[in-house]
Order: sequence, then C-alpha cells, then structure tokens
Amino acid sequence: MPHILANLMVLYEYSDDSIKDKWGKRMKVDYINPVLIASSKIIKILIQEDITLGRLSLLDNHEIANSLAIIMWMNGDFEGRFLFAIKRNVALHIAGMMMGEEIKELNQMAKSALAELATMILGRTGIIFSERGIDVKITYPTLVEGDSIYISALNQRKRSIINIPLIMSHGNVIDMKIESSELIRGS
Repeated sequence: MPHILANLMVLYEYSDDSIKDKWGKRMKVDYINPVLIASSKIIKILIQEDITLGRLSLLDNHEIANSLAIIMWMNGDFEGRFLFAIKRNVALHIAGMMMGEEIKELNQMAKSALAELATMILGRTGIIFSERGIDVKITYPTLVEGDSIYISALNQRKRSIINIPLIMSHGNVIDMKIESSELIRGS
C-alpha cells in the first residue's frame, strides 16, 4: 500500500526500522506497517473505501467522546492492546456499508459488524506477522459505547499510546490506538 507508507515517511523522520516523532520517540515500523497494510486491505474490501493515513500522534490515555471503542489484545511474539475508536455517525456509515443497508441506530447487529471489522483487521495483521516469522494470537473484541469514555494507559509513561487516524472519504475516521512496550522506544 504505497500511499500509506509514503504518507508515513512524509510525516516522520525515517531511519532504518523506526520512525521518529517530534518528541524524539521512535516507533518501530516493523510492527506498525503490517497493521496499516491490513487496515487498508480490509477496509477496501468491506467498506469499498481507500484510506489515507492521518497524522500519527502519541497519547497519554484514551479519551473518547460520542463514540464506540472496540478493544482487542494481541499476544505472542508481539504483545499489545488495540483500540479502534469510531464516532457514532461514522459507525452508522461503516455498519451500513458492511450490512448493505442504511442503518439508523447502532443496534446489536450493527455493533457486531463493527467488532467484526476490528477482528478482521487484527486477524489479517496476524497473518502478515506470521508471514514475517512473528507468531501472535488475538483476543475476542470488547465493545464499549458512550458519550465520554476514558480508558487509562497500560503504561504510565507519557505518550505511550500511538494514535493512527485512518481517514476515509467524507472525512470519516477510525482512530486506531496501539499500546505496546515493543512499539515505542526512546531515541
């Protein structure tokens, strides 16, 4: 997916196996790129949308408003927590595209479709990892919804969560947040 990787290189100083943000923290692309490739492929298949990569950022915690959050874990040779944050109006659009009909409320079927999207993205990521000799397993998704959601970071270090906005047409965004001690290291 050249447009994703090209965007990644423009936003960050690229060096060997990592990208560096403005605080000097390095993020390992060996683990980030498979997630981006899988996200692009699955979203293209299920929602018929190309994604562009928004500006990556490092966060202290998960503060999400008027959204759904789908939380999953990956463990094995790579361990981390993944959180897919989707605004309710975007969730309605995505669920509708996946279900082939207009969705007016986020009922159990719509929420199930959204959880399946996250599962497929991480499942595909696991396949890419496996092809690269990285053995992982993924957990079942947990979905939370609310007007104001706060989820603390696993690590109390500052800026330990990588936020990757996956931008679709009409400004629709899925904020993919990844936490892993294997992703971020000091410069």
